[in-house]
Amino acid sequence: MNNIIFTRDIRADLQLKLADFGIADIFVLVDNNSRNFCQRSFEDFGIPEEHIITIPEGEHHKSLESVAEIWQVLSDQGARRNAVLVNVGGGVITDLGGFAASCFKRGIHCVNIPTTLLAQIDASVGGKTGFDFNGLKNEIGSFAIPDWVLIDNHFLATLPERQIMSGFAEMLKHALLADEEHVAEAMQVDFAGVAEEDFLKLIRKSVAVKAAIVQSDPREKGLRKALNFGHTVGHAIESVAIRRGLDIFHGDAVAYGMIAELFLSVQKLGFDEKHFEAVRKFIREKYPVYHPVAEADELYELMLHDKKNEQAGVNFTLIHKPGEFDIDNYCSRDEIFEALKQI
Repeated sequence: MNNIIFTRDIRADLQLKLADFGIADIFVLVDNNSRNFCQRSFEDFGIPEEHIITIPEGEHHKSLESVAEIWQVLSDQGARRNAVLVNVGGGVITDLGGFAASCFKRGIHCVNIPTTLLAQIDASVGGKTGFDFNGLKNEIGSFAIPDWVLIDNHFLATLPERQIMSGFAEMLKHALLADEEHVAEAMQVDFAGVAEEDFLKLIRKSVAVKAAIVQSDPREKGLRKALNFGHTVGHAIESVAIRRGLDIFHGDAVAYGMIAELFLSVQKLGFDEKHFEAVRKFIREKYPVYHPVAEADELYELMLHDKKNEQAGVNFTLIHKPGEFDIDNYCSRDEIFEALKQI
């Protein structure tokens, strides 16, 4: 976590981190939402307008076309290998910007300023970058650790509740991978105080769970697969939602996926059924009601494309109890179909 800074004064910390870069070497990537912050915070830096790259917001713009647009601006403006790309926004921005920076001139500097809860506790930690391809989420990407990640939860005061809950699904996942105390704390959060200092401490605790796993397995050869808990089912749901323009956020899909994968944990690893029911009840109370986005067969076919699959079938991370989990659990088609009924 040496490259992650938790701050309540992001302008001061950003100015400190960019002090070694000349104005001509600083480029900024934003979307239409985060551009407002950019204009307020970068006006003191004197960064020229043509160095601010704006792409439309939304998952459907997480594409090769957007990456090419970033590269085009960098090239047109004569960005050198010692340039820095500052990515200001949610997970789409940090994923796209991180990938673009990792490839341009075989790698330029990169600073992430995540402005959503999801990006702060997940997308900006661990160095995964990339974009969606052929209707499959994060199909193309690379591992590229940013020079710095600056996390300031003041941004969260500007977000609608749906966005907060989308990020919180990852916090709940981290809690389940940590211990029972962390789960209890997560399920008692005061969502009215997400911009307060106490909530920043919870963000720090959640990031620490992910960072510890990433540091032990940076290239996802083993233990890091645990961070995909809830995502095997969740990404299948999300991929269908993106294709069909459905109102399902990433965190919604992961929350639904955790229900299904906790049920598999009950069936295959003996996860406590009362704990399962408590988590399912919490998710059903906090997240939109799940309406099946596709037949089970279609979701199953999408799960077969999951990057964790190293042999025939679908690979899951399942949980014995909070803090004790097993990677590489291959589940049958019938087991998965039964789990999907639990959502």
